[in-house]
This record gives sequence, structure tokens and C-alpha cells, in this order.
Amino acid sequence: MENELKPKSAWIVVDLVNDFVNGVFGSDQARMILKKTLSVLDKVKNSVLLVFTQDSHIHNDPEFSIWGEHCIMGTRGSELCEGLDVYEGYKIRKRHYDAFYDTDLPGFLTASGIDKLYISGISTEICVQHTVSGAFMRYYDTTVVVDLCTSIDPGKHDSSIDFMKRVYGVRVIDSEEFVTEVSKWE
Repeated sequence: MENELKPKSAWIVVDLVNDFVNGVFGSDQARMILKKTLSVLDKVKNSVLLVFTQDSHIHNDPEFSIWGEHCIMGTRGSELCEGLDVYEGYKIRKRHYDAFYDTDLPGFLTASGIDKLYISGISTEICVQHTVSGAFMRYYDTTVVVDLCTSIDPGKHDSSIDFMKRVYGVRVIDSEEFVTEVSKWE
């Protein structure tokens, strides 16, 4: 593909933070998603702009009435998991499910000329789905990398993927397809 035809793409890695992988909401599945994401990052790091979101809450955040305390700003729980810090990527601290809402993500993507988004992370039915909604409302061409997502409640993963396809028209691919797709632009 010729360089001038290369889409301006970004990969939004949603909330691979300590509390969602090893902490209060951690799970074996989340740790597997981190490991797999690190492997994919090694393969595509120069092919796509990276954006890492970090769930970061103030004390007494209203969200705690639903989920309990987690990812408190300034604590280890809201920091990216070990291994992600070696990758150059834009970091977005967010207090809400949608990474676009009340953050500088929209401005950053616009300033970077991005028109295509790949989204993965934790939790499929919460922060990933709401970030996909934010992308849809801003007219981004959006793809979810399905095997790099997991849910806090594993039973909700598939229904969330189906919802995003049906309601937001997202394209869903696996990480192997993702690597092949973005590597051809390098």
C-alpha cells in the first residue's frame, strides 16, 4: 500500500491498569489479555499510534457506589501494568467509562489526524463499549480487537461484542488479523 493511502490509525488500549489486571478486579483472563497485548505491541509498535487509557478516580468518586473503590488517582492501582511502560504511547487518565468524555483524547486524535481506531482492553461491556460509543459519536472508523478484550464479568463479553457490532457498526477482528492489517502500512 502506498504511503499516501495509509490510514491514520490509532490503537486505544483501554485500562490495562493494575487494579483491573492484578488488583481488585484482576483475574487470570485479564492477566492473559495483558500478556497477549504485550506480544502484539512488540509486533505493531511502529505501525500504529498508541493510546493507553488509565482509569483514575478521585476519592469518594460517585462510581464507587456501584463498583467499590478502585483505580484511585495517584495509587499503583491506576497505573499501567508492568511492561506497558516500555512502549511509547499517549496516556489518557479518565474518570468515566468513555475515554472520550471529559479528557483530551478527542483533541489529541484530531491534532494527530487520526481517522481509524482499533480498540481493545478491559472491561469489554463497560469501558471498552463506552469508548466505542464515544468513537462512534465522533464518526471514527472503529474496529474492536476481540481477543485483546475481556470483561470483569466473563459472561458479558460476547453480548457486549454483539451489541457494539449491532448498535455502533464496529468491525471485529482478532489480534492476528490486526497485526497483519497494520503491519502492511509500516
